Amino acid sequence: MSTLQEALAPLRMSTQRTQKVAERVYLAVDVNNLWHSCRETFGSAARVNFKALLARVGNAGYANVPRNVKAVAYTITAPHRRTSSTGRIREEGSRNERFLLSMKRFGYEVKTRQMRYEKGIDKPFHTDWDVGIAIDVLGLVDQFDTVIIASGDGDYGPLLKQIKESGKRVEVYTFQNTASQILYDSADMVCFLGNEDIFQEKLPSSGQ
Repeated sequence: MSTLQEALAPLRMSTQRTQKVAERVYLAVDVNNLWHSCRETFGSAARVNFKALLARVGNAGYANVPRNVKAVAYTITAPHRRTSSTGRIREEGSRNERFLLSMKRFGYEVKTRQMRYEKGIDKPFHTDWDVGIAIDVLGLVDQFDTVIIASGDGDYGPLLKQIKESGKRVEVYTFQNTASQILYDSADMVCFLGNEDIFQEKLPSSGQ
């Protein structure tokens, strides 16, 4: 490539982007990671405003280029656990059913994985979506221009690098004080969530 061609290449790329009908975006939200990070950052009553998060992602694209966002929320469901008079533990429904319905109303596709417990005792195994998200993203990456991971987990670093190597843009939405340094090194852009992206839930009174 000549010096002139190298100089014009960024301009051509910019022109191509502004002529797109829409930027195709895959937003993968690691719900549990954001939930814990939000509480750690803003206190135990703080909750992520997932409706505001989706709106923010949709409005954060290139100038004059609308974003077509496929938003998928990956979350863990925790069943109600009842103990009978004989000590047998029975699982019924989900404790976060209302939350799942709200996410669907906001415009998310919701994928769930049930929390697993050690047999016979009320102690959960470590359950996460890292591998599941990676499999989904890599399987769909050719259908999108930009992939956004909403999480501060450094385990996503290799996934982000793989996405970039496929020629796609990578963004991360997370809380600043809980974000892994690996994400800064792997993403094209890291966006920090703040007060406008949360709400404070009214917690039950302690009775004092």
